[in-house]
Amino acid sequence: MKFMTFLFLLLMAGQPALAAEPTITSLLEAVARQPDLAASSLEVKSAEVQLQQAYAELYPKLSAFGTYNIYSSPTNLRPMAPTEVNLAAGESIPFSDTILRYGLKVEMPLFVKNLYSLADKVEQLQQVSRIGHKLRLISRQAAVVSLDASLAYTSHLDAAIAARLDSLDKTRADLSLAVENGRVPEAELLKLETTRNDLHKQRNDLQRQAISLTGQVQQLTGVRLSSFVPLTLQRPVREDQYPRQLQQQARVAASEKELRQAKDQHYPSLRLEGVISENAGEAYNTGASIERSYNYVGLALSIPLFDRKLRTTIDQAQVQLQRQRQQLAQLDLDLAAEAEDLKQQLPVIAQSTRLAQASLENSQRLLDIAKVARRTGRLSTEEYLRFETGVLEAEAALHKTILDRWQIISQQAVLYGEELTGVVQ
Repeated sequence: MKFMTFLFLLLMAGQPALAAEPTITSLLEAVARQPDLAASSLEVKSAEVQLQQAYAELYPKLSAFGTYNIYSSPTNLRPMAPTEVNLAAGESIPFSDTILRYGLKVEMPLFVKNLYSLADKVEQLQQVSRIGHKLRLISRQAAVVSLDASLAYTSHLDAAIAARLDSLDKTRADLSLAVENGRVPEAELLKLETTRNDLHKQRNDLQRQAISLTGQVQQLTGVRLSSFVPLTLQRPVREDQYPRQLQQQARVAASEKELRQAKDQHYPSLRLEGVISENAGEAYNTGASIERSYNYVGLALSIPLFDRKLRTTIDQAQVQLQRQRQQLAQLDLDLAAEAEDLKQQLPVIAQSTRLAQASLENSQRLLDIAKVARRTGRLSTEEYLRFETGVLEAEAALHKTILDRWQIISQQAVLYGEELTGVVQ
């Protein structure tokens, strides 16, 4: 007995673990791992690098240089003082037809005002990119919840149609017997068959919708669902600041910095420059090798006096800033209206769900009465079929209100920028 138990446990241990069934939490977490979101996160990284590039303009630049020039007439290795060479003694004059120059050059901005404005602008654009990435993640999560709710709707409606087909099959058996006995015209049976065909067609359409919805979920998560996953609301979506509003505010701030940068180009700029160079050649008068060092350090001041292009740059920046401000003003109106609309819809949908549930119960009771009336001959087949379809329509209306609720919750999550992993389970 112990040996058999040990063998059973050994066989069970050797079996591969069954993959866990997907949940809405695992689906939402899978959204963040998709290539599209990875590309979006790289955009945020790119914005961070652009900010580093903007600040890098404020650092010194050190470069090495080397040139080899051939001249048509002897040229000085560097400026020469009159007393540097004793011509009477036959010294080599530092002039050559070919000159090799090499050394180091350093440049550093001491005061270039528009560089600071450039860094501020890039910092605001980085904020735009960061918020955009978060919105893309939440929008895709909301799409997954909405698609799963739509899958649940098609599944429940498919089950409701299957129940009606079962009910009609029982009625068809009774009608077939009545037709055979001559108590009921064959047309009554044909009416029922037509209704059954219509229901089968609806089931086929629902299957096509389910395939399409499943494909869309797979695009967003990489997971192919065999059926919908249950949805449970853990808590309402928190009403917070609107990410799209914050994003537009950052665009406005970036436009303000861009205008400031354009104006700052009218300021003087001051730079530090320095060179350490060695110059070598062959003296044209003696043919001897000659070398001279030539080093300097200094300040370079640049004052823009007239540049028509700067004026047009400022005008363009002002137009862009006004445009972004107007878009922000319109966005404020749109977001406030959307938030109020979604907030007011939720209790209305809840009331619609209660009414739809009551209507479904009433339709079911009416159908039970209609079945008895049809069997006793007090109700025609056509009238009875209206009660069958009435139950189906009532059930579809009930599940439609549930779908509408989840879609409202998804829209609120996008509106307020809240990840659904903490809202839905």
